[in-house]
Amino acid sequence: MNAKRKQAEELIYKVLDTADKTKTNSDYYKKIFAKMDDKQFENFFRNRLPLRFHMDVFNVEPKMYDIVDAFKVLNKPLFEKVMMPHVYVDRNGVPVESKEAMVIYINIKRMKQMNTKKTSNAINIDKRDYKTGLLTSEDKGGKETGREFETLAIAGLDNIMNEFARPKADSMAAMAQMSNEIASKGSVSYSDLQISKSDSLGKNALNIYLMGAHIHSNLVDINYMTPWTAKNKQSKIERK
Repeated sequence: MNAKRKQAEELIYKVLDTADKTKTNSDYYKKIFAKMDDKQFENFFRNRLPLRFHMDVFNVEPKMYDIVDAFKVLNKPLFEKVMMPHVYVDRNGVPVESKEAMVIYINIKRMKQMNTKKTSNAINIDKRDYKTGLLTSEDKGGKETGREFETLAIAGLDNIMNEFARPKADSMAAMAQMSNEIASKGSVSYSDLQISKSDSLGKNALNIYLMGAHIHSNLVDINYMTPWTAKNKQSKIERK
């Protein structure tokens, strides 16, 4: 039993250390196992999900390649086919298989109320309030939530956040440029887009409300002038 236990512990620590370079998880289980005799060690693994990987935000967050390496240590596949008898079973009783999916795939039949057509998912952004820039009607499901933006900010994905908040939101000129680039070249880079400070329906609407309350802001105004006023003033100066 001692030899088998030692072999089991070595495998556990090796897998954990491969996924967690800080060795926080392996140290945690070493302290637990050190207090156990062989019988307690055996009973520990009769529990449901006895080994659990402990995450620590910004400190212990394994990357995908760490997880792949850990699976290699276990010599287990990361992708496998899943039997789907609820979709189709042939005359011999053999169910159809899915394409290869990650082993975390949960084989649960989607309930009727969870069908895509009954969710708030949206694939169009045509129906919007052109005063505020907000999507309306059946297209309002295409909006990004505040929590999604918070997640992008925490992850430091500033360009993605700007893309969702500007050309893919209410910056209509940038949106048109992005669509033209995709139509002509097949792809577009965020750095290729020219987004002006005033190119936002929502910011312009809020700026007008603030002006109506005799409050100046720098949302779109330039030197306490609207972009239209500043542009015309500059044109007059250049003509002189």
